[in-house]
Amino acid sequence: MAFVTLDNKNWCKGIYQNGELHFSKMPENLRRTWRYAPFLKDKNVQYACIYANGSSIDEVCPEHLREQWSRVSKTLKSYHKSFVHAKINLQENCFFDLVPHQFLKDFCEIKSEIIESIIDKTPKPENHDFILEIDKFVQHLSEKKLNIDLMPLKKEMHDERARNLFKRLVNSKHYVDYNVFGSKTGRLTTNKNSFPILNLDTKFRNIINPVNDVFVELDYNSAELRVLLSLADQEQPLEDIHSWNAEKFSLTREDAKKEVFSWLYGSTKIDSSKYEHFFKPEKIKTRYYDGEYVKNIYGRKIKSDDFRCLNYIIQSTTSDMVLEQVIKITKKFKNKKSFIAFMVHDSVVIDLSKEDRELLSNAIEAFSNTRLGKFPVNVSIGKNYGTLRKIKCL
Repeated sequence: MAFVTLDNKNWCKGIYQNGELHFSKMPENLRRTWRYAPFLKDKNVQYACIYANGSSIDEVCPEHLREQWSRVSKTLKSYHKSFVHAKINLQENCFFDLVPHQFLKDFCEIKSEIIESIIDKTPKPENHDFILEIDKFVQHLSEKKLNIDLMPLKKEMHDERARNLFKRLVNSKHYVDYNVFGSKTGRLTTNKNSFPILNLDTKFRNIINPVNDVFVELDYNSAELRVLLSLADQEQPLEDIHSWNAEKFSLTREDAKKEVFSWLYGSTKIDSSKYEHFFKPEKIKTRYYDGEYVKNIYGRKIKSDDFRCLNYIIQSTTSDMVLEQVIKITKKFKNKKSFIAFMVHDSVVIDLSKEDRELLSNAIEAFSNTRLGKFPVNVSIGKNYGTLRKIKCL
């Protein structure tokens, strides 16, 4: 029997099941719902959004329920809009405390029927458990409030970008609300009204401070090119990969970086024969593309054509690899003061306490040892996000 979570915050425990709302004691037979919520951490539940491969519930709603779903969805959006106008912070309030319970029951009953339909009629995805692990990690990460100091922005008010960012942040939530299903390849995006961590101007990164002592950023030396090498059965160079390519293809480092990426992303303006001979794209396509779907080593399937398939293979494999490694790091700091603060594309930022510094080398090692081989890791450290400076490359 399907149930519906009434909020996704760990401290806002509420569900609907079989006509009833539950807020204190949760029923025992929780089997199916739309998406993971932190208070379901130890429950063995099927999640319909993973069966739907990231499609929205609007997109997968059965035809016979579409009219009812449209009606209750419009009402729900009206409630959300009113909360925004009233400047009610939903990150700090439980949604179910703000709307009539009879509406919650009507809305959740229809959503339960949609959940049942999706799971009954869709085979369980091969990567269900992996995507669930990522979603669990991301939702717990989204509960961590950033330590933001807007004073640096006030000193830059002559800059229109600073003024616009200040207006956006002064009355907004300082949480990074990641979306696991926001891109085809699995690269994290952010939801509307999230703190803009993925496109924050470098000049203003100094507004983000650690809760503990320092930020430590880990990232790979060109993750996508190294994934490409691994999938082509080539050894990983220990040195900077662009310098390595420069020597191999008799180019300057800058030209090598530009040309290899241009070739990888489909440019027709360069002679690609030497890159195709070395990186073996046809061999990679044969392994991971069946003419209709790309399927990477993590079980992620993406509908594709021949032109895009190599990019999808590389980008999706890189994204899944990075997330798998970040989850490993999270486990290294379990029950410690230090924690993962946020992610930006292929990098992860650790909010490190001095008392946990002996664990850092283990975290770096965990990040480096991927299922595609050992990848060199760049390590940067700083008193805030804007002062990060590289200290070494493993």
